[in-house]
Amino acid sequence: MASEHDIRYKRLFSHPGYMERLLTSFVNEDFVRNLDFSTLKKVDKSFISESFKKKESDIIYTIQFKEKTIYIFLLLEFQSTVDKMMPVRFVRYITELYESYQSITESKKLPSVFPILLYNGDRKWTAPLQFTDCIENTIPLKYIPQFQYFPVLENEIPKESLSKIKNALSAVFYIENSTVTEIGLELDNFFELIKNENLEIVNLLSDWFNNYLKSLYNKKSGNDKIISNLDVQRNFDSIMEVKNMFATRTLEHDEKILEQGIEQGIEQGIEQGIEQGLTATAVKMLKEDAEIHFVSRVTGLSVETVKKLKREI
Repeated sequence: MASEHDIRYKRLFSHPGYMERLLTSFVNEDFVRNLDFSTLKKVDKSFISESFKKKESDIIYTIQFKEKTIYIFLLLEFQSTVDKMMPVRFVRYITELYESYQSITESKKLPSVFPILLYNGDRKWTAPLQFTDCIENTIPLKYIPQFQYFPVLENEIPKESLSKIKNALSAVFYIENSTVTEIGLELDNFFELIKNENLEIVNLLSDWFNNYLKSLYNKKSGNDKIISNLDVQRNFDSIMEVKNMFATRTLEHDEKILEQGIEQGIEQGIEQGIEQGLTATAVKMLKEDAEIHFVSRVTGLSVETVKKLKREI
């Protein structure tokens, strides 16, 4: 059965924005720089086998890498004990994914799968990263499968480092790495990390944090002082109010641009003028890190057009 941690994190990482922040801020691999994040899409598990779909701790995305599709396999691990056979688990999960994939494609080759472990337990992660470390080396290495997963060990990331990574996911890790007392004392630091995030990401983080505080209340003991949900929500509301105000002013400004565009359209073509106004609005939203599909819905511009605008910014 899924734990509270599993459920909270699954909600976060079901949003592509949080998966993007995990990859760009916490995965130190060169290929990440060449990922096309405008194509990042959570996998619909409808094509996956029933046994695989029942797993509560995994999230799968697809993304384009140099015009090829790769899979991002995120395994959430919050158990109190360290699983020494983690490489074996990964191999089993990915093999099941490949078996399901074969049922929906005629491709001669399977796609690459990048495996990530996100560990949030209290103990130091001591499990091997490579599959070969789980196997006795009694035969030549070439006959033993070569495999390694990428670990994101949340409890080993210094808070000083997290303070330099100013996004919503670093804020989540910052709180998870804080004691109950520290959360109350360092709340300003937490909100400093997310002040430039877009409204959609902040709203999701607000839900996560309030749920996290409720779990702390159920576990509190001794003289630990836990800040109230009300105090936290006031801070979130303040940030969201500023962002809403900015969005309103931006839209008002863009409406003026739209009106100017329409006036120009009388002479140059009304359709062209309207398109200029919508394009200006889309550019403003993209600069505020709005999601591509969200921008498309608001402006009516096609997803491909919005993607092109984002590449040009």
